[in-house]
Amino acid sequence: MSAAARTAVTRHELIGPPLLWSETYSAVHEATWRREIDDDQARAALVAFRSLAVKRRNPPRLHDEAYALASELGWAKSYDAEFLALARLEGARVLTADARLRRGADRTGLVLEPSELPRRR
Repeated sequence: MSAAARTAVTRHELIGPPLLWSETYSAVHEATWRREIDDDQARAALVAFRSLAVKRRNPPRLHDEAYALASELGWAKSYDAEFLALARLEGARVLTADARLRRGADRTGLVLEPSELPRRR
């Protein structure tokens, strides 16, 4: 993440479902395993993630909402729907660089890419 993008992101309150931590660590581990990044890069990525100070949210209806969203969107799995469900329940948006997630969830109006992030002053 560029310094400008990081500044834009950290100007907002960041929240995530409990799954975010597992997904992040898994993705970094997989990139290391595939030799796409080395151990130092993996450590730096995890330190950067932790420094974002994302607040963990687990509202009581999270999983039911994720299940409903996965059904609504025609998804076989509800993992990605947890991010959408949290956004819907908290009145927030999902920030992602994942083009597949963006395309799949675009009609919900809950997803935006880093370039679309509103700038706060």
